[in-house]
Amino acid sequence: MISSGKKDKDYSSKAKNNLPFEEEIKSLLKDKISKDPDKFIEKMMGKFKDHWVFGKRSFMPWQECPDINPFVNMILTRSGLLPLYTLYLLEDKEMFGNEIINEIEKRTSAAWSPNPGAIYPLLKELEEKQFVDGRWDMEEEHPRRIYKLTDKGKQEYKVLKIILEKHLKQAIEIFQNIYNELFSKAKN
Repeated sequence: MISSGKKDKDYSSKAKNNLPFEEEIKSLLKDKISKDPDKFIEKMMGKFKDHWVFGKRSFMPWQECPDINPFVNMILTRSGLLPLYTLYLLEDKEMFGNEIINEIEKRTSAAWSPNPGAIYPLLKELEEKQFVDGRWDMEEEHPRRIYKLTDKGKQEYKVLKIILEKHLKQAIEIFQNIYNELFSKAKN
């Protein structure tokens, strides 16, 4: 969309400084901090803006315009839920990369199958951020790296769930509305 109006420029500038969930988090944190809460909150919001998930290309439109729901695009590209769903799966049991891929395929009736080129870099990133611990299992014919969710990973999973729930629900409603419009209406 090409824009030349001052209103659009101001909106875009404001959007780059405030994430869609920023006000909710600020009010939540403000009640919990007694010593200089404003300074602490601004520091925390900077961390959210640079967060390992929200700093990715798929979230850039959301940062530029808070009215854009990042899940609509991410669900269509099949990549946006992978970090959250991987943490979810690892919460139940230790798994290796192909096992995670197979579990996602099974749970989605093969409608979603992340490729190894997505899952293994993600697992490496999660390990670097200490959200998972990896260890080599040499008991099988081919060695494989088994991943286990850490306490830090459990916290990250809870935080991501809280932040993303509202937006995922909205994305589902958008898809339901589109579906209803396309298939439930009698067309001539």
